[in-house]
Amino acid sequence: MKKRIFMILAAVLLLLSGCGNMDGSSNLEASTGEENAQASLQQTLTLSMRVPETLNPLLNRDASVDQALKLVFMPLIALGENGKAEPSVAQSWTMSEDGTSLSLLLRDDLTWHNGAKVTAEDVVFSFQTILSAPEDSVYAHVADYVSSVSQAGEYTVTVTFHESFSKNMAALCFPIIPKSYYSGQTEPGSAVNMTAVGCGPYQMESYTMASSLVLKAYAPYFAQEPSVSRIEVKITSGEDTDLYSFHQGILDVLATDASNAGRYTAQSDEVKAYAYGGNIYDFVGFNFHRDLFQSKSMRQAVAYALPKDYIWESIYLQYADMTNTPISPVSWLYEENVAPYNYDSNMAATLLKNEGWSDADGNGTLEKIDESGNLQSLQVTILVNQENTARKQIATKLAEELKAIGFAVTVDSQPFAAYQEKYQGGEYDIVIGGWQTSYVTDLRDFFASDGDYNYMGYSNEEVDALLDTAAHAVTDGQILLAYSNLQKKLAEELPYISIAYRQNVVLTSDRVGGEISPTCANIWNEIENWTLQTE
Repeated sequence: MKKRIFMILAAVLLLLSGCGNMDGSSNLEASTGEENAQASLQQTLTLSMRVPETLNPLLNRDASVDQALKLVFMPLIALGENGKAEPSVAQSWTMSEDGTSLSLLLRDDLTWHNGAKVTAEDVVFSFQTILSAPEDSVYAHVADYVSSVSQAGEYTVTVTFHESFSKNMAALCFPIIPKSYYSGQTEPGSAVNMTAVGCGPYQMESYTMASSLVLKAYAPYFAQEPSVSRIEVKITSGEDTDLYSFHQGILDVLATDASNAGRYTAQSDEVKAYAYGGNIYDFVGFNFHRDLFQSKSMRQAVAYALPKDYIWESIYLQYADMTNTPISPVSWLYEENVAPYNYDSNMAATLLKNEGWSDADGNGTLEKIDESGNLQSLQVTILVNQENTARKQIATKLAEELKAIGFAVTVDSQPFAAYQEKYQGGEYDIVIGGWQTSYVTDLRDFFASDGDYNYMGYSNEEVDALLDTAAHAVTDGQILLAYSNLQKKLAEELPYISIAYRQNVVLTSDRVGGEISPTCANIWNEIENWTLQTE
């Protein structure tokens, strides 16, 4: 890193000396240039993103670019660490009684980086831009929930939703862009769309194609000048390059997963890790199209055989929020008071015995006489996709535990395409699966009798009713109660054994400090509290 900085400074000195005057003033200019360049580098935070197709956040299709642009743009509403709506461009709001419309009051003290005021007209324009954005753009899903956005005053807007839905507010976390600047710019790579103008904490200073995006602190955003006054977002080809660059000291910040975090923190005391709640949910599921796990007691036996403490410690390396429901423990909706099914192999064995299973021939595998009078062995296949290391390890450990209490187990590890085909086709007894959730995830898709992703064939009328109640709740109190009742019922029924929400991790170099509190919605959350060592 020091060598790289020296080379940059040397280039600056050479450039200045070549432009110097004949009276000898070039030495002073070169010295001043060296000091300024060094000070600039010391106050610069380096991070990365992929090559951007556009710097317009509403037309962008890349997640890494979206994260970088969160430094430039503010969302209509923010999402806190617990996933609950918080003020941002909108400072307050009122929902209609039926939950289908929302009146928002905007802040009247925000300015765009070009000095213009942020108004309701910009919010309306931002939504219209989303409607014309590519189908795979980061915020295209907003249109699935929001029907229209209209101006009700200079700083008030009315949002109409397609239907009453308890997570409609979460769909409003899209960034706001200025109409006066972006109007008519439909081509993602146009000069305007490659020059970002927002109202966030940092404004664009320069962009060098395939090299870097440079940002500087936007003074009106901050109550006092932030320690991180300059940010350089380096353009990299992918995660492997990011890992190498962080290891070499080229990047100060790296957002990564638990496996990389564990490796880096083990290798160096200078690397600091900041874990935050992620959106990858892992579970054990059952095939309800087969008879074996129609019995709740059989599902409970598997739940008691699953060693969650071991999984958290040895597989997730402690970078996970262990959960007993399909809701993240970080969420404001999480219900703690449900049956936990802590690891207890004796309880698992007792449940199997009560279901009539026994090892009459002493071969280590349990059997029982089925309804047709035939001897049935307790044999199961665990399906898992082979590319997912953590889930493969969970499958192996669960198989080991089930064998210990009398199951004959086969682990069917398949490439993802084959895994998905078998999962959807019901070719398994137990599946180790997962979702990548969003803040607007609808649990009806997974647990309703007619759910689009209910591949397991689970069906329960009471659960269907609770899912509908939770989906259509409006007030915070109604939503909280509905999701509490739903989670209690799902924990009792056990269509899934919920395992964990995997955490994500922000790694920083030793020159980065302060109060670093990333969230799933924004890893740069409260960046004004970050500090940089400038030695």
